[in-house]
Amino acid sequence: MKPDPLDSLLAGYSAEPIPPQNQPSTAEIWREIDRRRQLSVFGRFLALLDQGDALAQPRMALSALTLALVVGIVPAALANHTQTERRLARQSIHFEVFAVDSRTPGALFLKPVAASSA
Repeated sequence: MKPDPLDSLLAGYSAEPIPPQNQPSTAEIWREIDRRRQLSVFGRFLALLDQGDALAQPRMALSALTLALVVGIVPAALANHTQTERRLARQSIHFEVFAVDSRTPGALFLKPVAASSA
């Protein structure tokens, strides 16, 4: 009977040494688990923010930027709108809109124009 070529191939593989594994040992895994358990709440929150790999993806970076803009701009725009409404209400209550003052556009027509020297 003719020998199977697969037997010689498998025999050659079995003679080769096993390559070293780069995986962490069980003791290293348990040390990391204990370290993470001892982290404070603030430390855990900072660990969640350390997502450099996630921000390397364009979709995640764009969504993070959009969230930051919304969180920063929307409250500022609302606060500015509220202040503008308060200022307009205060001016209309005191009738400053109708007062002739140097700060109002109506005062421009009441001041005499200086004669130009020719």
